[in-house]
Amino acid sequence: MIYKLLLIDIGGTNMRHAITSSDSHDITNICKTAFTDMGEFEEKLKDLIDKHSIDILIASVAGPKVNNSISMTNRNYEFDADEISEKFNLKNCYLLNDWEAIAHSYDYIKDSIKQIKEGTSFNKNTLYLGPGTGLGAAISIDNKIVLSTEIGNTTNSTKYLMENYNIESEDLLTLEDVISGTAISSIYKLKTGLSISSEEILEKYQEEEPISVEVINNFIKSLALLLSDLALTFNTGNGILLAGSLMRSLYPLIDKDNFYKLFVNNKKETHINMLDLVSIGVITKKRTPLYGNLNFYKKLKK
Repeated sequence: MIYKLLLIDIGGTNMRHAITSSDSHDITNICKTAFTDMGEFEEKLKDLIDKHSIDILIASVAGPKVNNSISMTNRNYEFDADEISEKFNLKNCYLLNDWEAIAHSYDYIKDSIKQIKEGTSFNKNTLYLGPGTGLGAAISIDNKIVLSTEIGNTTNSTKYLMENYNIESEDLLTLEDVISGTAISSIYKLKTGLSISSEEILEKYQEEEPISVEVINNFIKSLALLLSDLALTFNTGNGILLAGSLMRSLYPLIDKDNFYKLFVNNKKETHINMLDLVSIGVITKKRTPLYGNLNFYKKLKK
């Protein structure tokens, strides 16, 4: 039997969504819809389900997945797959952490990767990571098993990376406080007193405004050092893939030779030899969670 599928990716103020069917390998009706509160979100979700006669919902959500539910990190709202299925009269509902979805997207994004660093595969572990509003990451093993993480909310590396920015602050506690789009804005504000977006800071970088250049360069340095540690932590023999609009914007600004030097900095020879083999790429394809949602379903039904 062929089912109609609704794919959604839910953030704090928007949801991106698309339509497909269980026998299709592509998505259509791709759209971004804003909502002011979760009541409005549920209304828009119901409209989509009714309009397209949806049988199955596959949703990626920013937040840790525990059993069959996800509590959003940026809203006071909990998604429960069983409750959603019952409430909207669906045949099934699948919930994924947003980075779990991105890690499932490989079959759709593999031809849209630009390399920061070439490598040679020595196992089947791939790290997916992206600095956006927060810092998300997931591990894929053999493009089959995906493990989502809460790396962005860890605290062990924060003070060490703060040294790169020459700042001290009791408000910067977690890893995503120093490596994310939000972090770029926060650190710029600490240095200038001005509250502007990471996109605006990147524009100022292009204009060679000194503080923007300092913040962005130190952000790239911090990212290289973090990836080095994570490559060793997760033994990422199949490489590291970076995703999100911020990474797509940063890619042209990265000095690849310097990034490599930072990536292997202060490591023992054995580990340098290992890191030499780890590739680092940037995914240029947009809407990766939606494609990941679809590919998750395809894998599930194989």
